[in-house]
Amino acid sequence: MAKKPVVELDCFEVWRQVSNYLDDEVSAELRMAMTSHFKGCEHCTAILDGTRNVVKLVGDGKAFDVPASARRRLYTKLDAHLAKRRGNKRVH
Repeated sequence: MAKKPVVELDCFEVWRQVSNYLDDEVSAELRMAMTSHFKGCEHCTAILDGTRNVVKLVGDGKAFDVPASARRRLYTKLDAHLAKRRGNKRVH
C-alpha cells in the first residue's frame, strides 16, 4: 500500500483553516498536519487558543462589560468609518 504524502502547511493556511479545525470540518489528513504544526508554532497555537476562546464566549452567549473608554473608542471609529463610507458613496 502506498503511503500518503505528508501535508506541509504554512501559517497562512493554518490561519485559513483554524475555524474549520475547531468545528472538526477538516479531513483527517489536514487535522493531523495542523496538529503537528501547532506543536511547533507558538504563534499559530496562540491563534488557535484565541479563536477557541472567542467561539466559546460567543457560543455561550455570555455577556461581558466593555470598559467605557473602549466603548467610546469603538463608537468613534465606527462613526468615522461610516462618515467616510457616506462621503465615498456614489450617486447613480
